[in-house]
Amino acid sequence: MEGLIRREICEGVTFNSIVDDRFKIGRLSVTLLVPLSRSTAAANVLLSCVLTRSCKAYPDMTSLNRRLNELYGAALYAVVRRIGEFQAVTIAASGLEDCYALNGESVSSELAELLCGILFEPKLTDGHFDDEDVEQERRQLLEDIDAEYNEKRVYAVNRCIEKMCRDELFSIGRYGTREDVVSLTHEQLMAAWKNLLEKAKIEIYMQGRGEPDKVFERFRSFFGNTPRKISGSTKIVTEVKEVQHFVETDEITQSKLVMGYRCAYPATKREVIAATLMSAILGGTPTSKLFTNVREKQSLCYYCASRFDSEKALLMIDSGVETGNIQKAEEAIIEQVELLQKGRITEEEMVAAQLAVKSAYISALDSLLSVQAFYLQSILREEPLSPEEAAEMVGTITKEEIVRIAASLQLDTVYSLVGNE
Repeated sequence: MEGLIRREICEGVTFNSIVDDRFKIGRLSVTLLVPLSRSTAAANVLLSCVLTRSCKAYPDMTSLNRRLNELYGAALYAVVRRIGEFQAVTIAASGLEDCYALNGESVSSELAELLCGILFEPKLTDGHFDDEDVEQERRQLLEDIDAEYNEKRVYAVNRCIEKMCRDELFSIGRYGTREDVVSLTHEQLMAAWKNLLEKAKIEIYMQGRGEPDKVFERFRSFFGNTPRKISGSTKIVTEVKEVQHFVETDEITQSKLVMGYRCAYPATKREVIAATLMSAILGGTPTSKLFTNVREKQSLCYYCASRFDSEKALLMIDSGVETGNIQKAEEAIIEQVELLQKGRITEEEMVAAQLAVKSAYISALDSLLSVQAFYLQSILREEPLSPEEAAEMVGTITKEEIVRIAASLQLDTVYSLVGNE
């Protein structure tokens, strides 16, 4: 696989090509990044689902699927992520590489044409999106939101972030709220569509063996004539005035304890990897401090892990505990964080963390989707590393660099979700 090549189509629209001959399937995607907003988060998600059902040229799922089958069984789908305080809406298509087409067709060019048609020429009825399409996708989105609520580990972490960042855009979930989805109107969906096309930062990815120049020109013919106004940035909060405690109840048998730490923003590539290693040493491997001490030695929780968000500079530690052990688990976790801040890192912890982080970077190469996700996660930074470069850099990070990042950790919020008595 060759590295990332970036070309500007116009201001705010970048074409990224990654030549990769490991697969027989190529992938094209258009990601629209806009600042998170309570008024548009739900609309953007529902819109992405509606757009992938049809377009002006293929006005129903039957005709659209027929067209995808003509392109050797191509697939079309939408993915929504939260990257820092941006909502990333991706419309993607994957299909057979051009070199395998039986009649010499340029499948990649045809998929580029289809993606542009879906984005710029959607199916509209009386000036708005089709009622049936909207209602079917609304029901599916509500089911997805309910599924996140029913997965209590995920729900508890999200609730801690909502409480911790309640005055920040990061508190807004990638799907918005259930209430917002229910109340969305056709006017709001139309406004969201126009806003994405006019104001989003757009990252187009082409992955595979196809000819990037042809696809570049296809996209430029659509995006090059659209003026856009781009704004937004992620607010980094590093100062903590006092630790906040929140307790909520639910119908659960295993309580959840989530602790949110603020951290200095990792501005450089080395600092990002150092922070990732810090999280792995703390709670990312079977030999990590939290797993070994809080779970195994003290038996205070069923699981205890940490995750670091490099774009928001937050370290989230979550655990499943007995209600009676919540206070003890909180104190034990704080103790392990303090040991890390003092540089108490064993050789075994360091080696295990390096292996785990390096493996995670290398595993990003396992599929075209994970490669694009890797680059997209750091797209707001200048000159992102490739997975191979990141994996190679892991071994060069020193203990001192890790401790320097750890020293900036400040506990901000402790959230507990406990079962009803």
